[in-house]
Amino acid sequence: MESFHSFEFIIPLSLDALQEASSTRQYVVTNISIAKEIPARIQETVTAFKQTGPAFIINGQHFDNLYSILVNFSAVDENCKQKAWALLLKAMTKLVADLEVKLDEENISGSEKHQWLNILKMTTYLACNLMEAFEKNHNKPTIDTIQIGKSRKKAQKLVEDGSDWEEDRNHMLLQLFSVLQHPLQHLWEPPVMEEDYVNLIANCCYKMLEAPSISLVRTKLTRDSVFQIIGTLVKKFNHGLGCSLKMMQLLQHFQHMVTPAAQGIIILTESFGVKAIVSDMIREIAKVDLKDLMKDSSGLRNFSQFITELSDKSPKLVMPSLSLLINFLHEEAYFMRTCVLSVLGSVVLKVLYGDNLEEKSKELRDQCLDHLEDHLHDVQAFVRSRALQVWSDLITEKAVPLSRQQRVLKLVLGRLQDKSLVVRKNAVQLLTAFIKGNPFAAKLPLEDLESQFETELKKLQEMAPGIEFNEDGELEMPKDKANDPSEMWKSVLVKVVDAVLKEASDGEGEVTGMQEDVKLNDVVTHVAEVLMAGKYKKAVKLLEAALETFGDAEIFGYNEDECSIEVYEDMEDEELTPHHLRLLVVLERIFMSAKEMEGKVTSKGKGDDTTPVDEEANKAELEAKEREVEISKQKLLVVYLKDSVGFAKLIHKALPVMCQLLNSKQSSDILEAISFFITAYEFGMLNAMTGVRRMLALVWSKEQDIKTAVVEAYQRLYINVDSSNERARALQIVHNLSALVTGASLGERTSMEEIISQFVATGEINKQCVMLMWELFTKALPDTTDEQAHAALILLAMCANTEVSIITSNISVLINSGLGEHGACNFALVKETCSALMKLAVTKPKTDAPNAPLRYEQSHVIFDRLSQILVEGLTVLEDRQYSPMAIEAVSTIYALAEHPDLICCEIIKKICKILLTTPPEQTSEMDQSSQSQQQSNTVTVGVGVLTRFYVVVGHVALRQLAHLDTYIFSEMKRRTYLKEEMENEKQVKRKRKNKRKSLATSAIEASRLDLDVEEDMGLTGAVADDMEAEFIRTVCDTELLNSDNLLGSIRSLIWAVCSNPGKYKDPELRTAATLAFAKIIMVSSEVCEGNLQLLFTILEKSEEPTIRANVIIALGDLSFRFPNQLEPWTPHLYARLRDSSPKVRQNTLTILTHLILNDMVKVKGQISDIALCMDDEDPRISGLANLFFSELGRKGNALYNVLPDIISRLSDPELGIKEPLFRKIIGHILSLIQKEKHQENLVEKLCHRFQATINVRQWRDIAYCLSLLQFNEKGIRKLSENFSCFADKLYEPEVHEFFLGILAGALKTAKPESRVSVEELEQRVEQCHQKGVEDENLVNKAAHAKTKGRTSHTGKVQKKRQRRSAYNSSDDDSDFEDEGERPGHQTLHPALRDSIGSRRKSNRRVSSQRRVRIQDLGDETGSDENGPEK
Repeated sequence: MESFHSFEFIIPLSLDALQEASSTRQYVVTNISIAKEIPARIQETVTAFKQTGPAFIINGQHFDNLYSILVNFSAVDENCKQKAWALLLKAMTKLVADLEVKLDEENISGSEKHQWLNILKMTTYLACNLMEAFEKNHNKPTIDTIQIGKSRKKAQKLVEDGSDWEEDRNHMLLQLFSVLQHPLQHLWEPPVMEEDYVNLIANCCYKMLEAPSISLVRTKLTRDSVFQIIGTLVKKFNHGLGCSLKMMQLLQHFQHMVTPAAQGIIILTESFGVKAIVSDMIREIAKVDLKDLMKDSSGLRNFSQFITELSDKSPKLVMPSLSLLINFLHEEAYFMRTCVLSVLGSVVLKVLYGDNLEEKSKELRDQCLDHLEDHLHDVQAFVRSRALQVWSDLITEKAVPLSRQQRVLKLVLGRLQDKSLVVRKNAVQLLTAFIKGNPFAAKLPLEDLESQFETELKKLQEMAPGIEFNEDGELEMPKDKANDPSEMWKSVLVKVVDAVLKEASDGEGEVTGMQEDVKLNDVVTHVAEVLMAGKYKKAVKLLEAALETFGDAEIFGYNEDECSIEVYEDMEDEELTPHHLRLLVVLERIFMSAKEMEGKVTSKGKGDDTTPVDEEANKAELEAKEREVEISKQKLLVVYLKDSVGFAKLIHKALPVMCQLLNSKQSSDILEAISFFITAYEFGMLNAMTGVRRMLALVWSKEQDIKTAVVEAYQRLYINVDSSNERARALQIVHNLSALVTGASLGERTSMEEIISQFVATGEINKQCVMLMWELFTKALPDTTDEQAHAALILLAMCANTEVSIITSNISVLINSGLGEHGACNFALVKETCSALMKLAVTKPKTDAPNAPLRYEQSHVIFDRLSQILVEGLTVLEDRQYSPMAIEAVSTIYALAEHPDLICCEIIKKICKILLTTPPEQTSEMDQSSQSQQQSNTVTVGVGVLTRFYVVVGHVALRQLAHLDTYIFSEMKRRTYLKEEMENEKQVKRKRKNKRKSLATSAIEASRLDLDVEEDMGLTGAVADDMEAEFIRTVCDTELLNSDNLLGSIRSLIWAVCSNPGKYKDPELRTAATLAFAKIIMVSSEVCEGNLQLLFTILEKSEEPTIRANVIIALGDLSFRFPNQLEPWTPHLYARLRDSSPKVRQNTLTILTHLILNDMVKVKGQISDIALCMDDEDPRISGLANLFFSELGRKGNALYNVLPDIISRLSDPELGIKEPLFRKIIGHILSLIQKEKHQENLVEKLCHRFQATINVRQWRDIAYCLSLLQFNEKGIRKLSENFSCFADKLYEPEVHEFFLGILAGALKTAKPESRVSVEELEQRVEQCHQKGVEDENLVNKAAHAKTKGRTSHTGKVQKKRQRRSAYNSSDDDSDFEDEGERPGHQTLHPALRDSIGSRRKSNRRVSSQRRVRIQDLGDETGSDENGPEK
């Protein structure tokens, strides 16, 4: 055993290095024990420690024993390892205590230092290495430190004897930290701690940080201890550079280190004052080649996240390195750009915030904000998104200067239409933050702000006349041009120049020279007086004399380079000499000086004339100061209002874009837009009401989160009212909902009805609200207007959807207020009353109900009032709401009356009497010749009255049909069902009686009886259904419209107007007649079939778009009722897609969409007309067309089946569709084909279509369609199998490029085994392309040579050649070039020229066959050649 002073322990770089010595005094491990021997050896070592304390380690035997554990760590028993760990922990604890005492001693011998240094190094070496070994074993990949599951419970790994490793680790780290607090450097000679010892402890700490568990909350104590040790090493032992490099390595390779590293750096800077480490790390990151890191972006991403988190926790640490970080904004790695933007935002938000910043800080803040502005247009969507998030945080915390906000807002408006979803989302959030955090006003009504701004500006201009905004938007006072010397000089400049130019010709009063005793001052004064008096010629002559005498005086000095003479050179066409320019410059100088002196004298004179009363002077001065203060305040107010108006205008500019986002396909766009409109409406932006109304339709969305957001939005805006009084709260809710329903369209009201139904069901609209609605409707509340009563009635009808009792318990109130005297003069109120009464009707009668649906007797007061209103209101032409009211009234009668047909019959009869007795206010428009031929018994009827009559008759016919088809049919089935139930009961009774008979007899009879009953029941039910349906059809076809029936007798009147548009020219009359005509023919199939031609004639020939639009809707209903009769007329329906009226096109597209999607019309090639609507100028029509194909794509194979026909039709040259339009339409349609099988089959179909096309444009179109498909292995195989279909088309450049693009895309996704086939196909494509191009060039050269040769012959020779060529077309000696000269072959496509340019065969038969084949192909191309048939 070596003594403590005979060896030196050198900390090895590796564990094995201790077994070899590099010097004679170096300690070497000589005795390594095997695993079985180690327990006994450790026991000896423990005994030695108890006897000698920390000095036991310098005994080589004991060090070797502990070293053996490190060598055989995996094989050593756990108990033995734990004993060794406990021994080292005690040894370190004892060592810390002993060193504290020993290092305090003043005189320590060299040998003692050497001994304690060996003890320190050997103990620390073993402790660090054993801790690393335990840590490695603790973090084995096979054993997780965290259980991943639903409960996510923590499961710490315990050693076998039950001790907690993490706690033991913390104890050892604490001892390491404690030992470093002593002045250990005194143990070395010279007193500088060796770097190997520092690295030993530091590397152990870094090993602890490599564990993924270090980022967990439960390891916070370990994390803090590690960084405290590192901080001590950096501060006391110069480990700063090593720390920064090692931290970078950890960040680059371990993702979990992002947060711990940021927290650790903050500990180093705050607790140990090591601030340079941040700059060092950022400097090292800046030196890294980012292109190399981009290959494995995880390291670079870790760097960016680390800097981001560090700046968020302590932005002051990052500020000194901003100049380095700014350079990353130009790097390709987008996450580094997002990192820098986050840093800039944190710095501005937490450091450069406030109004009391120094100029340098303001400058730095503005630079940071400039960078944030620039990257709102970054090429990467994530960077743009991050920039918007930073701006949102700054706006929310009010950290953006007011002068910059509007500029940023303008940039944000452009991001609302960004192609990236996440950018749009953050842009909307930022816009919402702008509204919430705007510094201008709690409310932003633009009209009010503008009027207030104009008022205050006028007030300011009255206080300070002439004040106005300059180009920079700042207020400034106009200059006093009357007293401005420069303006005065400009006003006299023309005369002065004229005097200078004419001074040689004018001799009056000339001065030849100056007196000898004259002074310069007097001369200048004299010149100035003459000049101010307007004697410009005299002033010029005096100046010339003065120049001769005092030419060297400073006031007469002139330097052409220093003086601005452009103003003089532009005065005259004649060029001024340098002498003239000198005179003008000196005169201007004297003039300006004189005016300046004059102003000083004037002000001095005013000061000398002060009044003896000082009080009046002070009073005037105070008043002037107060006035200046008032003007300053008014200026601030005007500027504030100006900024408010500008801000509100920008927000209003965003509203149309936000309305578009409500129709987005992405739910996040919709949700953010809803949130925006809520905020905008709450801030009083009146135009936000447009978006609030558009939100109503979203209640029908298929996305549950959107439906929930819409309902919550309206609850927040209209239901959540702050009021202590329950009645006041209910009244406010009713007023809010009334404002929403007023002016709403039919679609908006339908959506609102759904929302209000939910509010009633959830109790948000309670009984108090309903009671107030009734009070408003009946005008029981004072000062209730007609509009409020009308809106209250609409709301009551909406609420009745959920609770019908709201209407049933107040029928008398509805009748008295809605159908009483007030309703007789207000048809709109009657219409809404009928809508409310309709809530009582049963929409779908049950066929198994024991009782019939509720219907009122014919004599009920409801029908009396409605009949009276319909009849008496016929002649009240002032109220234009009669027609919609009549439609609703007739519907109410048929929904609630027991015998509605009798009631309506009486109404029609009474109306007919009025038509016959009432004198016309305006005769129906017929030409005079026809009127003169009318007989004396002809009745002339007013146009308005007749129009209303047709409305009533037409709707009665339609409701009669619906009444028979629904109520009567259901009632017949209900009664049949009741009869069958009674029969069943009788059968059951018979069965019971038969049971009393003998067993054999009863069994036979019972089986026979049961069989008979089942057959009778089944047969009776089927026959009954057929009989009932046949009965209804018979009544509709034969009885309703025959000549004995009322409707049949009136039918001829309607037919007369519809078939004579020239005779009856009033558009409203013809509109009503056409609509009535369509409703009537819907009743009977026979009448429909006989009058379809007239209806389609009206559709095509009518000049009024309204009539055509109505007819289209009627034809849609007819197609549902009589599909067989309408099927031959389908092309006429498609033809209306090209109508000149957008409304007609829209209705046609809507009807065709419903018919096709409900399988009422077969999808044929005419569907291409719908595809053309995708490019309609009306956005609603194009949107409907896109929606149609999207829905069709969801219907199985429907879209796939018609797609080839669509492509064929749209690429037809006769249709003349331009290529960009074709590609736009087909691009959208093909994007809807998602199934791989469909795409594979389309490849084959499109390839075959190449053979059926003859036009180059068609080849390009088909190739473009192929390029839009996704090619998998099967798709490439089909493309290769059908290569012959398009091989001869590949010479065309665009076709060739499309196929290359297809193959390039296939190579990216192809598996290694299929890449060979793709590359082979690419080679074949290139070969065919090159061959086709070469053949095309040869054919073109040959054609050019033949054409050049023909020009040398006369016309007769040309005719003979053509004639000879025609008659000798079968001659064996004729070649293909001669055929190419014929006119028919000049139009052949290049594929045929390729055939023509091929080599000739010597065999006649082959040559003949080729000639015939070319002739056949020429016929397919539609050539004009008419050669003899084969």
